[in-house]
Amino acid sequence: MVEELIRELIPHAPQWGLFVAPHIPEDRLRGALADYAQEVHPHEVLALYDATLMGTGRDGAVFLHDRFVFQNLDLEPAQTVRYEDLVGVELKRRWLGGRRIVLQVNRGRATFTLTLDFSGKPKAAPYVARFLQEAMLRAPFPRETSSTQTDLPAVQAALQRLRQEGKLSARDYERLLEVLRSG
Repeated sequence: MVEELIRELIPHAPQWGLFVAPHIPEDRLRGALADYAQEVHPHEVLALYDATLMGTGRDGAVFLHDRFVFQNLDLEPAQTVRYEDLVGVELKRRWLGGRRIVLQVNRGRATFTLTLDFSGKPKAAPYVARFLQEAMLRAPFPRETSSTQTDLPAVQAALQRLRQEGKLSARDYERLLEVLRSG
């Protein structure tokens, strides 16, 4: 689902620092993974925003199925944000023509603000902002699994959420749990 959103909303536009898999230059991807996204495997990256002027990929963002990792400058720590933790995405202008995306992130009981900087490549900002807004609205995304078996705890948790939201009656909830247990 995230891959479809990326292909729909983020253009492959090297002149703006935007790259969509499978057309991500290896040197830029290596730069991002070595500098700010060490825990990410190359095959996980669906898109890359290269914020550097020299094209090293060492500042910017990598977008994955369930999260994105970004760093504005080497002096700032890298940030990892799950799409399901986003509660606000706002595109703002900076002085001298730059842009930034202000993110409201909720983790547990804490909500905090992060900023993704597009000062050097402002034309990329609206596309990334639109993608993040849509990802926020559609999260949580199903995790990729290599198994064809049902993830029973995940299905039970989803049913519980539907029950708590009043979208599933107690009777239907119990019936579905019974089907899961017997399967």
